[in-house]
Amino acid sequence: MIEKADRLLKQGILQYQARQFEAALEFWQEAIAVYREIGNRRREGATLGNMGVAWEAMGNYVRAKEYYQQHREIAQEIGDRIGEANALGNLGNACYALDDFPQAVEYQKQRLAIAKECKDWQAEEQALGNLGLAYDALGDFLAAIECYQEQFAIAQENNAPHNQGKALTNLRFAHHYLGNHAQAEEYRHQQIAIARQIFLAERSHDFLQIAEIVGLNPAVDFTGADLSNIDLHYADLNGADLMDANLSAVDLTLADLSGALLSGTNLVDACLSNANLRDAELIGANLSGADLRTKLPRANLSNANLSNANLSSAYLPNANLSGANLSKADLKNADLTAVNLTGANLTAADLSRAELKGVAVENAHFVGSLGISEKLKFELRERGAIFE
Repeated sequence: MIEKADRLLKQGILQYQARQFEAALEFWQEAIAVYREIGNRRREGATLGNMGVAWEAMGNYVRAKEYYQQHREIAQEIGDRIGEANALGNLGNACYALDDFPQAVEYQKQRLAIAKECKDWQAEEQALGNLGLAYDALGDFLAAIECYQEQFAIAQENNAPHNQGKALTNLRFAHHYLGNHAQAEEYRHQQIAIARQIFLAERSHDFLQIAEIVGLNPAVDFTGADLSNIDLHYADLNGADLMDANLSAVDLTLADLSGALLSGTNLVDACLSNANLRDAELIGANLSGADLRTKLPRANLSNANLSNANLSSAYLPNANLSGANLSKADLKNADLTAVNLTGANLTAADLSRAELKGVAVENAHFVGSLGISEKLKFELRERGAIFE
């Protein structure tokens, strides 16, 4: 009999994982009937908890609460403290979803007490996070912050960087609500450091996924971040705010940076080969030695440092390079159609076979530049270029 009930339980789990919630409920209902028949109260209670989870997944929190309460009652009856704690946590989450925040606080407090009693640090950390969220919803940010700080301390003590990141996310937003923006920024930088730590330790190939796991939003949370030497090839950073970030020696091969904000960013020796930089803002960025063999139409590179950068065969129509430092840059075969080079420094740059049709060159310095014919030099001088 127990084997039959366990098979039904597992089949329900498989259906739940396939998001076939109603089918899962049917299997679990059958399993409960068998567990009751043979008197296995512990598994009966656990299966009732599973049914609550399925109802919650379908958005019926009232029905979910009914099953969580049944699980709790059985757990209390048989002295199953861990089962009782799980039921309390689920009850608290359901109450939170139903906007019953005072009751959510009460259930999470009870779960926290049992977790401490059982010395279950993971349950304790989870309960503190959920308790903090309930306090947040009540507007009691100071109580929430106390919970989050304890949550972070437990995660740190148990070397759980993913959980540390979640606690820092909670702390960051709570401090933002209180207007403590400097403190919130400090927590953001700690999150970035943790994401970096996890990425390097796990040798993962998806830094952005790790960043999201620890509560960061890659579109807005990397401003001023130290991401040096990180592998970000294929990364989707379309429109991301990366201003003043340290991206030195970063691999951004084939990354989508279209419309990204990269002004003031350190991209020294970064690899941007075949990256999409259409309409990107790179004002004052340091791209010295960077590999920019890619598409940069309409990109704003005014006052950027592109010394020794590799722009061979780069596609730059209508880009703004006014005031940029392009000394010793490799611009062979680059398409510079209608590029604004006003005041740019192209000393010793290699412009062999580069397309310079319609380029603005007033006060642009071409001293020692390679690959420019005498005829083209004359034309560029007529438009204000400087060759001596």
